[in-house]
Formats: sequence, C-alpha cells, structure tokens
Amino acid sequence: MTTITTSAPAKVILLGEHGVNRGQTALATALEVRVRCRVAARADDHYAFRSDDRSEIVDRSNLRAYKAEVDQLRRRDALDELRARTRDDFFAPARYVLAHVAERVRLPGLDAVWESSLPVGSGLGSGAATTTSLALAAMSIAGHTPEPRDLAFLAWQGDVIAHGGVASGLDSGAIALGGVTRYTLEDGSRPLACRTPLPLVIGDSGVRADTAEINTRVRVRLSRHRARAHLFAEMGLLVRHALEAIEVGDLEELGRLMNLNQLLLEKLGVSSPELDRLIEASLGAGALGAKLSGSGGGGIIVALVAPGREAEVAAAIDAAGGRSIIASAGAPGARLEPAGARTLVAASRS
Repeated sequence: MTTITTSAPAKVILLGEHGVNRGQTALATALEVRVRCRVAARADDHYAFRSDDRSEIVDRSNLRAYKAEVDQLRRRDALDELRARTRDDFFAPARYVLAHVAERVRLPGLDAVWESSLPVGSGLGSGAATTTSLALAAMSIAGHTPEPRDLAFLAWQGDVIAHGGVASGLDSGAIALGGVTRYTLEDGSRPLACRTPLPLVIGDSGVRADTAEINTRVRVRLSRHRARAHLFAEMGLLVRHALEAIEVGDLEELGRLMNLNQLLLEKLGVSSPELDRLIEASLGAGALGAKLSGSGGGGIIVALVAPGREAEVAAAIDAAGGRSIIASAGAPGARLEPAGARTLVAASRS
C-alpha cells in the first residue's frame, strides 16, 4: 500500500491582518511548529479522515456532490447559507480541498490521518496547515508535484470554507511557501528576502474565537462607521515601512510598527482583554513590539524580541496567564517527509 507523509508549518501575521481583504499588503511568516499528514491509498473509492478523536468517511460521489453544493453557494454569494451548511462540520475544509484535487488528478481512495500540536482557532493557521499538508500528500500520491503557489491555491479553498465564505490566501500562501512572505489580493503570496533573523515569542491566550464571526463583526462595524475604513490605508502604510525595516534589518523599527498596527486593530474592535494583557506583559519584559496575530477576539499574540531576550519575554507571557512558544521567522513551507518521520514541535513553555 502506497503511503505518503507530509508536513506544513504554522504561521503568524507580522502586520496587516484585516487589511488584506481591503486591498492592503500583509506580512506573514512560517514557524517551525508543524502539522503532519499521513495519507495511504485505498483499494476502494472512499476517503477517510482522522484527527485525534474525530473521524469521517465519504465516497467519491459524496465528495463531488459536496463540492457542487458549495460551489453553487459561492457563485450565489450566499454566505449565510454557506456558513449554516459548514458550521460545526470539522472536516468540511478538508473535504472541499480534496474534491478540488480529485478534479485535477486521477485520485485513488485515501486514508488521511493528521498529527498536530497546533491549537485549533488560535491564529497559528492550523486549518490552512491541515489542508495544505493534505493537498500536498494527495497530489503526491497521485504522482504529481505541485508548485508552492498552486498548492497554496488548493489549500485556500479550505480557508474559504472555514472562514465563512470570505478568506484571503494569506495563511495558505505563507504555509505553502514558507519563509517570510508579503501578500496582496492581486499578487498572492510572494517570498520576501529577510537577511536578519526575526526572533519571535508567541503567546497563546487560550481564548478561542470563530474567525468567520470576527470577520462578520468587522464588516458590520464598518457598515455602521464607514469613516473607519481609513484604518486599512494606515495598515498598508505601516506595512510599507515594515518592508523597509526588514530590508535593512532594523528590528527596533519593525517592533514599533507592530505596536502601531496593534493600535489600529484595537480601533477595529478585534483585540480582547486577554490579548491586551499578554501584549503588555511582553512589552514590559523588553519585547521590541507585540500585537495580536490573526482575526483576533482571542488566539495568539506575536512579540518581536532582541536576540537573547526570548526566555524573558516567554516567562512574562506565562506569568500573565498565556502559553508561550519561542520561535524564529522563516521556517520551510509544506514538504514531503521521510517515512517514519516524527511530528516536529517547537520548544514551548507551559
């Protein structure tokens, strides 16, 4: 029986979340905390999914029918119906991505099993890492080697489902390509040269928020306060300055820009007391900059630190009630793993 193992990294957004769907640039980076997917070919036309204690099995006809239904809802822009159809359907993104793969290649029946240390809904891109690793494994077992940008497109289909019908390709691009990436709706994810290491400490608040609900909240808030649309232009300005700071390796300037980005996110109403507490603890311990990462409402913060100060900032996050992960920007993107490879987990503190 043919078996393929792949892995895909976590990601954080350095600057620009919520601005990307309004025409602005965002910066993201992959982290060496990975989701592992093992796929084995079956003799029948069924597709079985298993992640921790969750499992599901569907046949090829059901897979096609599901994609046709979702495609129709997307064409009609029936977002409320799409959310109702996919809410609480854990494997919906994986099913939809695999259906896209099956339209492209001659795909056998598959057993797919995931192993991950990434908390779901935290802002680390666990959903995109799950579908990216699946798409790579499925394409590989069918004898194809997708380009990273094509792989990102396939995985993005899962984010569209997971985020309630509206999602940028930021997460899937950062995870498929790896490294540090800049993202726009027009150009997608592009690699960004980063000559200076970016030491990061991630702080998990333990609070889980639904991305689709947060995105809807932002849209409603803006419809009531249209003047606040200028906040996205300011985000774009901060990203342009951040690109210059990264190019010359100015970590202090990059940290200040992250702090300003956090102020804009607070103005949008997507921060929370738990996130604010971890950000304040990070800055109090000497972080150069700190902000929420992802849709907000809960999840994680990302702190940029001077080299050698990671442990101090991590300890402050833990003392403030978070769970810290020490990481560095620029991990490799989705990849095939040798047979028997173990799941890679970043050093963390609890």
